Amino acid sequence: MNFLRSINIRTIPFVICALILLGIPFGVALLVQYDYLHDLERVSTERLNLYESTLKSELKKFEYLPYLISETGMVARLLKDGGSPQSVSQFLEKANTIAGSSVLYVINKQGVVIAASNWREEKNFLGLDLSFRPYFQDAMQSMQGKFFGVGITIGEPGFYISHPVRSGDEVVGVAVAKIVLSPLENIWQEGGETLFVADSSGVIVLASRPAWKYRTLAPLSKATLKIIHDREQYPEFKLRPLSSKTTVRLGFAREVSIGNERFLENSRSIPGMDWTISYLMPQGQLWERTLGTSLTSFVLIGLAILTRLFFRERQQKRFSRLQAIEAGHIRDINKKLALEVEERKRTEHELRAAQEELVQAGKLAALGEMATAIAHELNQPIAAVKTYIASCRLMLKRGKTEDLDPTLQKVSELGDRMGKVTGQLKSFARKSSDKKSEFDLRLAIQESLTLMKHQFHVENCELDLNMSDDPVYIIGDRVRLEQVLINLFRNALDALQETEKPIIGVSLRQVKERAKIHVWDNGPGISEQVDKRIFEPFVTTKKEGIGVGLGLSISYKIIKDMNGDFRAANREHHGAEFFVHLPLSRKKQDG
Repeated sequence: MNFLRSINIRTIPFVICALILLGIPFGVALLVQYDYLHDLERVSTERLNLYESTLKSELKKFEYLPYLISETGMVARLLKDGGSPQSVSQFLEKANTIAGSSVLYVINKQGVVIAASNWREEKNFLGLDLSFRPYFQDAMQSMQGKFFGVGITIGEPGFYISHPVRSGDEVVGVAVAKIVLSPLENIWQEGGETLFVADSSGVIVLASRPAWKYRTLAPLSKATLKIIHDREQYPEFKLRPLSSKTTVRLGFAREVSIGNERFLENSRSIPGMDWTISYLMPQGQLWERTLGTSLTSFVLIGLAILTRLFFRERQQKRFSRLQAIEAGHIRDINKKLALEVEERKRTEHELRAAQEELVQAGKLAALGEMATAIAHELNQPIAAVKTYIASCRLMLKRGKTEDLDPTLQKVSELGDRMGKVTGQLKSFARKSSDKKSEFDLRLAIQESLTLMKHQFHVENCELDLNMSDDPVYIIGDRVRLEQVLINLFRNALDALQETEKPIIGVSLRQVKERAKIHVWDNGPGISEQVDKRIFEPFVTTKKEGIGVGLGLSISYKIIKDMNGDFRAANREHHGAEFFVHLPLSRKKQDG
């Protein structure tokens, strides 16, 4: 009570104002922190999209290999009737060289490798018993197997994809492709960002920092360690926990400490796999920005208080001058007036300088926001350029110079895109997912023909297009269907090289509950040597060096995945024709 009585009632408003002014910087700091976290969430999500896309793309390049091998007749004959292992090994060696995978091999029902692409090497896979590997066990159960582990011969880690080899309804063996992902890790390291991928057990299998590989996110249970040991998944590695600690969750991310470093971690599961990908951002940037905003707010409030005190002092001086005039002290007033004028000029000069500093600070803040926006928009294309450049280096090391041009073309396109960003400050377009969806089949055909328009013009090829005016809806992956159509058009153009008046025909019609696409040409047609095997892998009628015989085999698999039918035939007079039948969507059937 004595304390309350001692407070002058006039000081209460001042205390309240002081508390409000002190609270403003903290409120501003919280708003800035929220806004910055929102930006970090967007950036980290874009990074996760990019790195997840590159990982899935790297695996998808080789996903069809085990299937293609399992569909090759000599492989099934070797497993069922005991054919020539060396012939199959030579075939696998050639296929492995063309595809760019690490190793291709075939396992019999007992789990023993009987043919391998590395059969010439001293430490090859022939004779290895791999029956304990999960990818072998899954394939023997008629499932596609996927597994990451360290090899038991030379200790090289890799991702294994397997597919059952059937003879009729019986599974007689397993076809396997091993893919080495270390080049992808090298690209991540060159990108200068921090990320890692962990498996379902919490073991880090891929990382931009090599010291983190084969460390665990948490101590593993004895049961988990036994499973890993039985599979011989990570031999020679102790699987020690990574020295990490989660302190608090900030919105979308977790604040984690790894060693002496602190990060904001954004992670998510990779669809279709039992892996989790995590992207880490240095936490210091968040606190530096928050602290800088708080200090700026304190400075601005201090300037406002000083300005208020200045005008208050000026008002008091004016009041004192009036009192002096009233008292008749004109001489003293003149002296004080001269001093006041001088003080006023000095103060106005200081105020003008302070105002100029505030204007300059405002300009710098605006420039900082623009730089941040541009940086956010350019970071993803720049990271993609780095990835493509690293891919070019990898191609040069492997001697695959024929693949450089499309990759460099993509780099050029990204450069044009970044030029548009700096000129127009537009946002970077997001990749669509590869999930199945409903679409109009006519639009897919038109888009494919648009992409091939230049080739038709160069080859002086006439197009006979016949489609309905009504939409034709199906369910599937539009991008992959366009890939099938473009492959058919390109094959037709290749076949028409020596035809005097080349014509390619395309028609689309509906018959009951199915959409039917008919593509034909007036070329020489399909030769008898490949007529029965045209959809088998590595079967081609093109000249050596033009094709490897995988286009139609992959197209066949794509159409089958969409529950469709795909067949080829020779036309009655001359030329080839292809028929693609796909089920209509429920929407079209009901309509």
